[in-house]
Amino acid sequence: MTNQPVDSQSLTSKAPNLLLLNAKVITMAQGQPIAQAVAVLGQKILAVGRNKELAALAGANTRTIDCQGMTLLPGFNDAHCHLLATAATFQGVDCGPQVATNILELQQALSHRANELLQGNWLKGFGYDDLSLAEGRHPNRWDLDRAAPNHPIRLDHRSGHATVLNSLGLAQAGINRDTPDPTEGVIQRDDATGEPTGLLLEMGGFLSERLKNIRSEDDQAEGVSRLNRRLLSYGITSTQDAGPQNNPSRLAAFGELQESGLIAPRITMMAGSTFLMEFSTEGMAFGSGNQRLRLGHLKIMLTLTTGQLYPDFKTLSGLIVAARKKGFPVAIHAIETEAVVAAARAIGEVTIAQADQTGEEAHSRSSRPRDRIEHCSECPPEVAVLVKSSGAIAVTQPGFIYWNGDNYLDRVDPALLPWLYPAGSLSNAGVGVAFGSDAPVIDPNPWPGIYSAVTGLTRSGQSLRGDRNNGPAHYQVVPLTSALSMYTLGAAYAEGTEEFKGSIEPGKLADLTLLDADVAGLDPSELMGVRAAKTIIEGRLVWES
Repeated sequence: MTNQPVDSQSLTSKAPNLLLLNAKVITMAQGQPIAQAVAVLGQKILAVGRNKELAALAGANTRTIDCQGMTLLPGFNDAHCHLLATAATFQGVDCGPQVATNILELQQALSHRANELLQGNWLKGFGYDDLSLAEGRHPNRWDLDRAAPNHPIRLDHRSGHATVLNSLGLAQAGINRDTPDPTEGVIQRDDATGEPTGLLLEMGGFLSERLKNIRSEDDQAEGVSRLNRRLLSYGITSTQDAGPQNNPSRLAAFGELQESGLIAPRITMMAGSTFLMEFSTEGMAFGSGNQRLRLGHLKIMLTLTTGQLYPDFKTLSGLIVAARKKGFPVAIHAIETEAVVAAARAIGEVTIAQADQTGEEAHSRSSRPRDRIEHCSECPPEVAVLVKSSGAIAVTQPGFIYWNGDNYLDRVDPALLPWLYPAGSLSNAGVGVAFGSDAPVIDPNPWPGIYSAVTGLTRSGQSLRGDRNNGPAHYQVVPLTSALSMYTLGAAYAEGTEEFKGSIEPGKLADLTLLDADVAGLDPSELMGVRAAKTIIEGRLVWES
């Protein structure tokens, strides 16, 4: 064990308010990777070291927790999620593959909830997966009409990139056969009549504008409160909200939720690219705020929904330039290989062009906030090298391998399977990697992602990568300590907060999670059974099992 001795004379004369002893501390700090004990004073870590040395610091009012050999980590940091959308799922109807395997079952789930609502009230469903339905298609407006003819219905796809409205819902959104497709989205239409089928692709912003009052404040508060309990029970102490529609009003709303005590984890909120001028006008840029709530990267959606990249490469590069002028690094949503390549090229070329114009040295560029590519879902090795050369960080979701991997095996080109959400090859290429959940697409529990990053296995135990002992499978597996780092220090690095969180070091915030096992001693097959025993934020115990 490489515990460094603690000089008690060099510490403050104040006794710690919290001591965690007899732990297997994985610090994520290079100089002291493991320890036995942690002392907390106020909101910050006072000391990290051996049991005997730190126990001697205790005072009359020090609370001591015997960790009984369990693992103590920095609090998990979900580097990519959608908080309010996830909170909304607690108030909606689960229409996911575990509930609805065909459209009839989906209709029954919606109809059951409709019977509990006043006529005319919105009915929201979430989590449906067209590929998991027996019919192999998206439901349409008429399917939903039969489920609840007297309620407007909004049904969101598990990916977050498609929505189905029934006829009443379409009417309230002002969508009819004469409504033009928005630039970034698609209104699917009946080939014979031109009438909207109810399926809307990449139209989240459009619907947010048209359907502002779909949920009451009481519903939202209840959903956020339940989400808060869920996050804390997973040991999540920080979140990064990646909503492309995030604007100054939403930042203020997050602040109100925190002040009211409805949500305890820290929030870094990305800024939607369409609101760049609005943030700038209000004097806000990357890093505005405080350690509880801060403004993050400028979120840019780069999609192929319409059959071609939107925005195109020239426009994308212009957005990056505009963001930097206003003080924002960028976080570019990129799923397909073509999109990941375009994002990496645009970031890299803009960086080089700006350096040539200003004479900026490479060491100066390395100290700037890092740009990000969100998802990097399809990323073969040559693309990972391009991401590395761009200087961007990859924020990916290995939990998709666990939850969706069995569907990928059935439906994705086998040549591409090894390179889906490839934490291993990205890391091996020298790319900084952070993990997130993309909740509500999947549950925010970090352990499915950690499990699949370490094993390469799906929920059913199949490998997406082929032979686990050779080739891409072996190349994609990451060590447990690396996976844990990608969900803690790596996530802090991705949002530019590593100076005050993400590792267990003196002076950093006392955001910690105590697990119910010594995870380093577990067989990888046992990782899915790990739970948080206690969650601590700013030195306060905010959750325990």
